Amino acid sequence: MTPEYRIETEKQITEYLKDNDLENIKYMQVEQTFDDLGLEINVWNVKFADSSWWVVEGEGAPMNLYSQDANYFSADEAYSFHMGITQRLQAKHHQEFKHIIDELPLDIDHVKSISRRLNLASQELNNVNGPEDIQSIGLTCRESLIELAGVLVNDNATVLTDNALKASDFKGISNAVIAIYAKGSSNAKLRKRCRAISEAAWDHSSEIVHSPNRNVPDAKICLLFTCSVVSIFQNLYLKHLGFDSEPKCSECKSLDYEFHGTDNELVIVMRCNACGHEEAVQLGPEQ
Repeated sequence: MTPEYRIETEKQITEYLKDNDLENIKYMQVEQTFDDLGLEINVWNVKFADSSWWVVEGEGAPMNLYSQDANYFSADEAYSFHMGITQRLQAKHHQEFKHIIDELPLDIDHVKSISRRLNLASQELNNVNGPEDIQSIGLTCRESLIELAGVLVNDNATVLTDNALKASDFKGISNAVIAIYAKGSSNAKLRKRCRAISEAAWDHSSEIVHSPNRNVPDAKICLLFTCSVVSIFQNLYLKHLGFDSEPKCSECKSLDYEFHGTDNELVIVMRCNACGHEEAVQLGPEQ
C-alpha cells in the first residue's frame, strides 16, 4: 500500500463512517491485507470511544463496515464474510443483467449478422475492463451501420448510381433511402428526424472508436443509437410498403378490428373491437 493510497483511503473511510453517524475516530490502521482471490483487499481496524469496527475495502470490492463488538469477527472473518456477500451480489448482477438491446423494440432477425453483432456488443457492455473494450463496442456499431448500408443498397438497386454515392458512404445511403421510404410533404419532418438520428449514430460510433477517454455510458448510448437506426429503417420500410393506408375505424380511428363475412361474397363487414362500430367493405365492383 502506497502512502498516497493510505492517505486517500483514510479520508474515504472517515467520510464513509461519518455518513453512518460514526465520528471522532480514536484509532485507524490496516489490520490485514488479503490477496488470495487475485484482488488486494484491506481490512481496517477502526476504534471510537465506545465502539470498534472493521472496515473492508479494496480492489473491485465495495466498502463496508462490520461491528467488532456485535459480531465478534476477527479481521480474517470480516474479510471472508465481506467477500462472500460481494461475490453473491456480483453473481446476482450477472444473472439479472439485461441486454441494452432489450430496451428497444428491435426486430432484426432477417439480418442475422447485424443481429449477432449487436447482441454480442450488448453482452460486452457487462464486461468492460478498459478503454479498448469501449472502443471495440464503437467499432462493432460502426461495422453494423456499414453492413446496414449494404442491405439498403441491395434492397434499392439504383440508389448508388442515382445519387452518385460510394458503397461505404453510410450517411449518403441512409439519407437517400430515407427519401425513398418516407416520400411526400407529409413526411418532411420525419425525414429530417430520421436523418439526424442516422448521422448521430455514425458520428458517435466514430468518436467512440477513436477516443481512449470514453466511458461505459458513452458505449451504451452508441449501441442505443445503432439499434435505433436499424429499427427505424425497418419501420420506414413498412411505411413504404403501405402500412400508412391500413384500415382504421371511421368512428374512433382504432386499428383493432375484425372482418366478418356476409351473404354477399363481394362485401364483408369490418367491426371495431374498440367501439363496436360496423361498416361494410366492398371487395369488388358493385353489381
